[in-house]
Amino acid sequence: MTGSSKESVDLTPKPLQTLSGHEGIVYRLIYLAGGERLITCSSDKTVRVWNVETGEQEGSSMEHDGWVEGLAVTRDEQRILSGGLGKNLVIWDMETHQPLEEWSSDEAAIRCIAMSPGGGLVASGHGAGGVIVREMDGGTVKHTLRSGSSDVNALCFSPNGTKLACGGSYAIQVFDLHSGDLILGPIEGHAGRINSVFWSLDGSRLFTSSWDRTIRHWDSESGEAIGAPWTGHTDIVHFLSLSPDGSKLASSSTDKTIRFWAVDSGDPIGEPLQHEMNVWAIAFSPSGEFVACGGADKNVSIWRVPWWDNSKKQKHNPLLDVRPAQVFLGFSSHTSHV
Repeated sequence: MTGSSKESVDLTPKPLQTLSGHEGIVYRLIYLAGGERLITCSSDKTVRVWNVETGEQEGSSMEHDGWVEGLAVTRDEQRILSGGLGKNLVIWDMETHQPLEEWSSDEAAIRCIAMSPGGGLVASGHGAGGVIVREMDGGTVKHTLRSGSSDVNALCFSPNGTKLACGGSYAIQVFDLHSGDLILGPIEGHAGRINSVFWSLDGSRLFTSSWDRTIRHWDSESGEAIGAPWTGHTDIVHFLSLSPDGSKLASSSTDKTIRFWAVDSGDPIGEPLQHEMNVWAIAFSPSGEFVACGGADKNVSIWRVPWWDNSKKQKHNPLLDVRPAQVFLGFSSHTSHV
């Protein structure tokens, strides 16, 4: 036999880092501004802080009485806000992980928490369809809003901080934060529960994900759908994350994949990131180079995005970037979206 046999090369993308320690589903995660730390919450009743570069948990876990699905961080990154089955919203010190305040509520379990862009307001969405908007300084209730849905799974403040988008059972509503009035909606079109809602960076559009396996794109002034639903996921689309430059979306799904989309066209970018189990939480890193995701496997994994080009000397995290064996060669190229 002449010549030499070539070993097969696995081009399937692999995570650069895996954060292990949670004992339940990872529901949400948030990158801190420097890109070196993550905050997570889980069905294991805890909130945790992680060092992305070492993969280690920082300090003790912040414990609740039940599962934790709502998570936010103050603008100065000194406090963590979390809530879940226990109904109350708890404020924690970022460094000591000790509780600072606890705001009680007569509403049902907290499904989501959102901070206003300026940091002055915090909104919590509840399982009975209510939304409580509070002053961050002191927790005074500014508005108690009724969504008209059986639960509120998604909240997002507009970029200018004057409006609040709310995603419920099948529809989206937009409230004015000065008056508390409903000013748009219900915006209908999804055929299942809405899990995530995001504004475009200029505030002109809304993006939503749903149990109906689609992502949809809406005009934020008229509520009219923009184009056809984005399809590709084969099961529930849980959450969305908008890239820092506003040009791309990442989506997580029960179909065990992360997918990337061009915001303007809705076209898919690259190949899906394959996971072993359902994926829930998702977030772009502040630089836009990485995406973190977590879900039913109880871990958080860090991946490089498919369009990243080191030759352009884009800002990146040097400690993660020193792993050349993990460079993703398996993505297809869609240069028209880059």
